[in-house]
Amino acid sequence: MPSTTTDTAMTPVYRKPARVTGRAKPDLGDAAAQARSEKAEAIVAEMWVDTDRQRAILLAIRQYMRLCKKLRKRRGTAIPGRRLSQFSQAGKSAIVERLIAELEQEAIAAGEQHNPFRVIHITIDTRMSLKMLYQEILNRLADDFLDQPGAVGLRVTAEMAEKIKGKSTDNVKIVEQRVEEWTAKLGVELVVVDEVQRLVTKPERVLADGDLDDGTFFTADATDVTKKLQGFLDRGVVPLFFIGDETSEVFFKLNQQFAARLGDPLELKPLNMGRVADRRQFHKFCVEYDKELRWRGAIAAPTCLPEPDVLTALITASGGHIGRAARIIEVALPKALARAAVTMEAYDLSNAVRSFAIGLDWVDHDPFSIQYVPVQQIAAEEAEVDAA
Repeated sequence: MPSTTTDTAMTPVYRKPARVTGRAKPDLGDAAAQARSEKAEAIVAEMWVDTDRQRAILLAIRQYMRLCKKLRKRRGTAIPGRRLSQFSQAGKSAIVERLIAELEQEAIAAGEQHNPFRVIHITIDTRMSLKMLYQEILNRLADDFLDQPGAVGLRVTAEMAEKIKGKSTDNVKIVEQRVEEWTAKLGVELVVVDEVQRLVTKPERVLADGDLDDGTFFTADATDVTKKLQGFLDRGVVPLFFIGDETSEVFFKLNQQFAARLGDPLELKPLNMGRVADRRQFHKFCVEYDKELRWRGAIAAPTCLPEPDVLTALITASGGHIGRAARIIEVALPKALARAAVTMEAYDLSNAVRSFAIGLDWVDHDPFSIQYVPVQQIAAEEAEVDAA
């Protein structure tokens, strides 16, 4: 029977990509390389590259803020809430920080006084009590924008900051009243409550097949927090946007009445490597990220990001989550420059997947190390080994 193997037949092998430039590892004694690395690390930490899916979430949040602004013209009118659940490091919190940055940029461009209090971003802590939640909001208002003017010319001085925060001995009712008073005075249009899944206590916080009969429960503190937050919406105190990882669905399943007040959940779905439109969107992200790196001065030469094989490996390693892809790049680029490479290479992304992404269970192997080589080359290499 004739062989079907041709000279161009390829086979996959697991082989780490070779470095093109630079050393195998960083040399801490190379001051120039370390300086380039530190500069790039600072740049990528605050970079944003737009994608259609992230922009859709941003637009939905802005639409929600406009809706609440209309509803709150009548004091005490109930308002809805909103929520977003997706895997950890998918880019949820980055969207909120981008919203805050854009609101500031737009005010400056319009020649208006920017109000830094428009969006307040807080993070839930495990076993956070109601009073602790209120104090977290007040601390944000008091400390984050000290001496910056607010919406109506209010400047939070050190003296005013003390009034906002009050005394540690204040009871929860007094603290709640201060939250209502100062969110109104300072023109707060949205409070983002991040890591909402931490309000649920259960072994490993894993929800299997929708079964809640596994030790999942609300603590008394979590119940108080949830009831009061719902009360804020019922009385139109302040718009609330809840963010959580994939396990936050447990929180909403346990509290369906509250979930109903939040409407349809916003979705930040991962890109699907098998869909042409999604691959194009991911490719656009990689190309734009590469351009932004050079425009900001993080690197001088193009990276490997626009290369087709790199795109396939990166979308696999990140599970299609733009936020995770960005985190892998954030790990890889500074280390590439620290080892004196001209730019970031597939070698560096491979290192980042092995040292970072695999440990977080984003992927179970290094897709950058899957290479396709001619069958004849494999046969020749095996023959050399046998001969040795």
